[in-house]
Amino acid sequence: MPSFGRAAARKVCYIYGAKGQKGGFGNMGRIRESCTSSVARAVPLFLWAGLARAPVPSAPYALRLTLCACLAVACLGSGSAHAAAADGWTGAENLTDKRLWSFGIRWENDTIANHDRFYTNGAALWLSHTGESWADPVMDWLPWGQGRRTVTYSLSQAIFTPEDTEREVPDPTDRPYAGVLTFGLGLHVDRDNRYHGFKLILGVVGPWAGAGEVQREVHRLIHSTIPQGWDSQVHNEPVVNLAYEHRRKYRVLGRADGWAVEAIPVVGFMAGNLLTQAQVGAQVRLGYKIPDDFGSSQLRGMNELPPPRPTRTGSSGSWLSTLGFYVQGGIAGNLVLQDITLDGNTFKDSPSVDKEWLVPVAGLSLGVGNRRFLAVFTYVFQGDTFKGHASAAQYGSLRFSYFF
Repeated sequence: MPSFGRAAARKVCYIYGAKGQKGGFGNMGRIRESCTSSVARAVPLFLWAGLARAPVPSAPYALRLTLCACLAVACLGSGSAHAAAADGWTGAENLTDKRLWSFGIRWENDTIANHDRFYTNGAALWLSHTGESWADPVMDWLPWGQGRRTVTYSLSQAIFTPEDTEREVPDPTDRPYAGVLTFGLGLHVDRDNRYHGFKLILGVVGPWAGAGEVQREVHRLIHSTIPQGWDSQVHNEPVVNLAYEHRRKYRVLGRADGWAVEAIPVVGFMAGNLLTQAQVGAQVRLGYKIPDDFGSSQLRGMNELPPPRPTRTGSSGSWLSTLGFYVQGGIAGNLVLQDITLDGNTFKDSPSVDKEWLVPVAGLSLGVGNRRFLAVFTYVFQGDTFKGHASAAQYGSLRFSYFF
């Protein structure tokens, strides 16, 4: 490196905080890390100044400004990820950290939207744990397998009905009656600001799922209208599905032990005779002492994500245990290639409708929790799922997790 470059690097480290690192050669690793972070923060400033002042007569001023902004955001994003790893848990300690267990329950229903139609009810239970497990040989084989590992076991049921449930013979242009009962096995790996989740889903659709009996019994207990058309539901069929999600988390503003703003982009897909789709979305949340997790997921997707990572604060390495909370907004687009609850059975004729290929979804959430629990309520807006009817849906989702 030229002498000017070395001098500039030393100056950057001094300005941005490496000057506060003491302890001689025994602390060189920390000083080097501080310098790396400092240079990352300084790079956008140099780029901004260089591009903004460069003589580029053929490029409009707005274009140069846009390029500068993109470079600055990219560098700041990497700096946010570095900060998240610095004051949080990176995943490198996976095989020596104490195992963390989590039990969770989720209930989704459209009563809060004063509806009783389409996706009308969903429920799930799950148990998960971090650390060493029987699945380690499988995770060793995965390209993203290094990090904190979580194994989840889940059981879920989803109920779908047409808009008019008083007809014994349902409208053939309305959503079919359908019930889905599944068992899920999830393998999750998170490290720094990255998350990968893989899930195997096995179950049944049709009368074997017990959705008709559950809905009729609940409606009797609450003295609501009894649905009349369950004899015309989608037929029995075993289902096998795979699901995958990748997420990244960026702290845009703030710090782990105070107020913060986080952004979480999400990509994923599902493949199988239950549901085949691709998804792209993002979540943004603002809160105080936000749990160090990767946001929320849908019941008909990954459903359960790894528990929040313990977050160290201060030199003592103590865990955050005081109450934290956040508000979150999310949006996603689903490209739906096949949905057995709309397209009908795979190997025989059954009730079906023409589905919409592109289904947007949005949600608003409020979460509260500490080191022992996390409770999240989400109000979900879903776009039209099939043609011929105004089939947009709204429902509430309540999720509670206990960590031990």
